[in-house]
Amino acid sequence: MLYECNDVGEAPRDAVVALAGLLNSANRIAFLTGAGVSTDSGIPDFRSSTGVYQTTSAEIFAIDSFFEDPERFYSFFAPFYRDTIAARPNSGHLAIAALEKLCNKNVEVVTQNIDALHSAAGSSVVWEIHGTLRFASCMRCGKRYERDAFQDDMLAGRAPKCACGGVLKPDVVFFGEGLPDREFAGAQRAMWGANLLIVAGTSLAVYPAAGLPRECDADAPFVVLNKTPTPLDYQATLVCRAPISATLPYAVALLAKSQKEGIAIDQVAVDRNELDPIVASWENF
Repeated sequence: MLYECNDVGEAPRDAVVALAGLLNSANRIAFLTGAGVSTDSGIPDFRSSTGVYQTTSAEIFAIDSFFEDPERFYSFFAPFYRDTIAARPNSGHLAIAALEKLCNKNVEVVTQNIDALHSAAGSSVVWEIHGTLRFASCMRCGKRYERDAFQDDMLAGRAPKCACGGVLKPDVVFFGEGLPDREFAGAQRAMWGANLLIVAGTSLAVYPAAGLPRECDADAPFVVLNKTPTPLDYQATLVCRAPISATLPYAVALLAKSQKEGIAIDQVAVDRNELDPIVASWENF
């Protein structure tokens, strides 16, 4: 079933109820998230009309390009890094954590994002298959540093250096690099064990991450929450082309309200004035 947002960016009531029903029926939920989950936190995505690739090519994120001229990369990367470290979890991140913390669901998050916002929101199991900006490693000696050691240089657009004189590379996956073995193995296990998969905020354009949904049981429901079409929409149980903040938080709030009041989801009023306070309370995680 396909739903699209209305003129003010709100998801249809039926889409929220349908998503809440799927969440209610599942006990092992896997999320595969991309940049669209973090845009409401002020972090730009890559492929949309306002994304990073509108001002530069993907080539700057290629590992060969980084090795050739790391200063060029850091000069370009500084504004994105500034947005990332200033960002805080939004209602989409918090909704995923609420499924675990409030609704007692077994939730694993597989993310292509490098901003660590899922962990900051309170999710317990997060597989960062494209790495994280919390660390950087020396390309000469391999020493690993935490963010405090290199943050000032990155903010200034300078290549941070190791004590040995080598250039530090952020612990994120560049084009041309393999995914971290431990994280990708965890992501695969999350897919194998899920009885509901939700793809959120990703166009499923980058492999091998885009192939992960095919690791799920063919009989498991599959949901796509993304503003633009994906190659797997035709297989999905539910597709909602709306901002994550217009769909997922309200579906989780509806589920939480249903559980608390002991009534069926389709009997709970989808009233934003009643659901908004529930969503706001998640800031306490």
